Parts: sequence; C-alpha cells; structure tokens
Amino acid sequence: MGMFSLVRKVLTEVGIKPERFSLQWASAAEAPRFVKLITEFTRQIKELGPLGEAEGIAPEEMRERIAKGLAAVSSRKVRMVFGNTTKTIRKEGIFTQEHITSVIEDKMAKSLGSVFAGSDEDKETPADKTAEAPAVTEEKPAGEKKPAAKKAAPAKTPDKKKAAPPKATAAKTKKKPAAKKK
Repeated sequence: MGMFSLVRKVLTEVGIKPERFSLQWASAAEAPRFVKLITEFTRQIKELGPLGEAEGIAPEEMRERIAKGLAAVSSRKVRMVFGNTTKTIRKEGIFTQEHITSVIEDKMAKSLGSVFAGSDEDKETPADKTAEAPAVTEEKPAGEKKPAAKKAAPAKTPDKKKAAPPKATAAKTKKKPAAKKK
C-alpha cells in the first residue's frame, strides 16, 4: 500500500493523472475478480485516452516528465526516506490506505521536492561515488555493467611461512616405549 501511494504521488508531481496507475490484489482462486479488475482498469484508461492527451502535454514533454519521475524513484535519498517511512508505518500499526497515503505525503514531500526541483543536494558527483565504502554497492539494471574500480596494492609483509623453520611432526619425534623388566 505504501508503494501505491508513492507511485501516485510521483505521477501527480510529474503531471500525469494518477488514475493511470492501479495496484490491486487477486489470488489465483479469484479469477472472476481478476477479470473484473482488468476490465474496469482497461475501460478507465480508454476513457483517459493516450498518455499525455488527457493531461494536455505534448509527447516530447511527456517523455521528459517520465524521465524525471524515473530519476526521482531511482534516487538513493528518496529510496532511503521511503524505507524509513515504511518502517514508521509498520511501527504505528495503522494499515488503512488513507493513513498510509497521509504518512507517505508528509514524509516524502521534502525528498521528492528536492529531486523535482533539481536540487544539487540529491545529485551524486563522481567524488561521492569514490568516497563510498567498498562493501556498499548500488543495484544496477541487468544490462548495465559496473565500471572496474582500481584496487590498491596490498602492503608488502614478510611471508611468515618462509621465514619460520619447519616444525617437527609428532610422528617423527615419537619415541618407542622402554621394554618392561621382569
């Protein structure tokens, strides 16, 4: 339900009618419900018309707005704030759509606002990428390759195995027990 609210907020921010997005659940045993949901959503989209037409936006402008929306949801800052927001919702224990939407609106307003306003605060610079700890990795799309990073040469230390004399094994040093006297 949180993802539903976030997507609708982003669509509204970029000027796309949020009615173009629907997230409904149906189990495999609910075939009639599934058919009803798909039929209703298809009718609704047909009434809205082609993307951009109902919004009064030219195709080139629509492409730019969609790219801006994608950049917003791909932003590390937005993803982190969303993760923290979902933790807050779970902690509160109120799972109505109205409550989740209001929490998403409140908590995400600043981070989404900075992304849509083009704030430098959210943009990553090459210096930001090199300052990351090596253990932290960013998820990349399947077709995109990560550039190879230069590895620092390890410090030279003397090889302890070569420097230490070989140790005698227990089998070689074991003495035979003395013969018993009668």
